[in-house]
Amino acid sequence: MKSDLKAIIKQEGSMKMDNESIKKKINSWIWYEENEPKSKYRDNPKEHDEFRKKYDLDCVLTDGNLKADTIFSLWIPLRFALVRINGYTKLNKYGKVEKRATFLKKIVNDEVMSTLLPKENSMVNNLVRLFELGQTRANIMILPIRKLNYLRGSKPYFDYIPYYLLECFEGGDFAYAFKNNDKQLHDWLNDEKLEMFFDGEVCKSNIKDLAESGDLKIGVPEDLDTLLINYIEILEKRAKSCN
Repeated sequence: MKSDLKAIIKQEGSMKMDNESIKKKINSWIWYEENEPKSKYRDNPKEHDEFRKKYDLDCVLTDGNLKADTIFSLWIPLRFALVRINGYTKLNKYGKVEKRATFLKKIVNDEVMSTLLPKENSMVNNLVRLFELGQTRANIMILPIRKLNYLRGSKPYFDYIPYYLLECFEGGDFAYAFKNNDKQLHDWLNDEKLEMFFDGEVCKSNIKDLAESGDLKIGVPEDLDTLLINYIEILEKRAKSCN
């Protein structure tokens, strides 16, 4: 069964404007949930860590590094697109809109997917490209400490990386990971090739507002296409930088 996930991971991303890259990721999420250890992490951390090393895409693409983390969450823009195109009334027929196998299994069906994410919609085409890039090394960074993986995905940050970067600078919520020292932060940003998240000089005031919300703490865009295009541009630049 576990070899099935490897097949999903190794599957070549389609460059066509269809939903294959999205379905590939959804199937990966489903597989992971259904096969991950059923014990609580605190009861058997070694079992969970070994499973993640082998089967979490972040770790697979970084030789099992447990500090690896996705830069741009793919679930959040997918959720944005599903809700904005269809509305909750339509989506709730498939269950609660969440990254859980019960919901994902119902929408990954070819017929349902083509209805919920019509290929003629510009948001869908941009989402497809984001999912292609988002399942490559370009969308992975190595965190200074592991617990940031969980913390930056929690409320109020919700995996929005401009907000995360803002809080990494001296005095921020995550500055302790860099000993509250901007020099150490700059070294990490340079090592992880994250300079494309800044307009010009790498400093707190130059962090790009990727959602164009006017506030780095607000990652919900008025125009989803704008967010998707900004994410794509970042990953295309990073892909070149990481090679």
